[in-house]
Amino acid sequence: MRLRFKPEGLRLALAASALTVFPGTAHAGAWLQPKGKGLLILSGTMLSSGSAFDDGGGSFDVPRYNKFELGGWLEYGLTDHFTAILQPQFRSVSIAGPTDASHSDLGYTGIGARIGLWSNETSVISFQSLLRIPGSSDENDPAEAGSTQVEEDIRLLYGRSFRLGAWPAFLDTEFAYRFRGGGAPDEIRSDVAFGVRPRPDLMLMAQSFSTFSQGNARGFYDVGWEWKAAASVVWDFTPEWSVQVGGIATLAGENTLRERGGFVALWKRF
Repeated sequence: MRLRFKPEGLRLALAASALTVFPGTAHAGAWLQPKGKGLLILSGTMLSSGSAFDDGGGSFDVPRYNKFELGGWLEYGLTDHFTAILQPQFRSVSIAGPTDASHSDLGYTGIGARIGLWSNETSVISFQSLLRIPGSSDENDPAEAGSTQVEEDIRLLYGRSFRLGAWPAFLDTEFAYRFRGGGAPDEIRSDVAFGVRPRPDLMLMAQSFSTFSQGNARGFYDVGWEWKAAASVVWDFTPEWSVQVGGIATLAGENTLRERGGFVALWKRF
């Protein structure tokens, strides 16, 4: 989400930027689940910010903003070419004075599917659509702003597996358009994930999340962009269970919070 951040006289309805529970950090990306198989991820993310990027990309101080998200990502193969998706979320936001606002409630619940378009032994192209239903309703509450309108996220995904020397590796790229309601502008998104396995039970992953506002903005919203990067380690402690630990930060942007934080996720394959 892009809010109207101005160093002089901020309208501090500081809602979070657009990422939610970092679905890109832990889901299967472009690949589909085989028929009758599934993946469940439970994740917790803590983000904090005391500064923001203005409309020229410069940084300035804002009241302390904290956000905690507890989310799930469930996908299940109804057929080999159709994977159903459910993404529930709980979020808690607090903003320090002089704004002095806080809110804890259900966040967005995503319902959708991923459809296979083409694949071979190493690569896959798929299409995904996710309807995002808000759990908040008061757009005038600074701690709820930006999370009260129904959204639709459609994306084209491409994944490729290969070897980096002796190590198995993968690249996942996703290009999306998110339709947003209220005064918030729509968004174009580009998410990229690279993973490598130096040993069979351990994966190292680096990710990039880019968001660009499109169209008009009303109220306290403004057009802008942001680039987040994440790094994490995934350990498969059994064939069915994995744990992921990582960090994420906003590296650049305009009219967006400069966030830093970490996340942990538990994966279950079934």
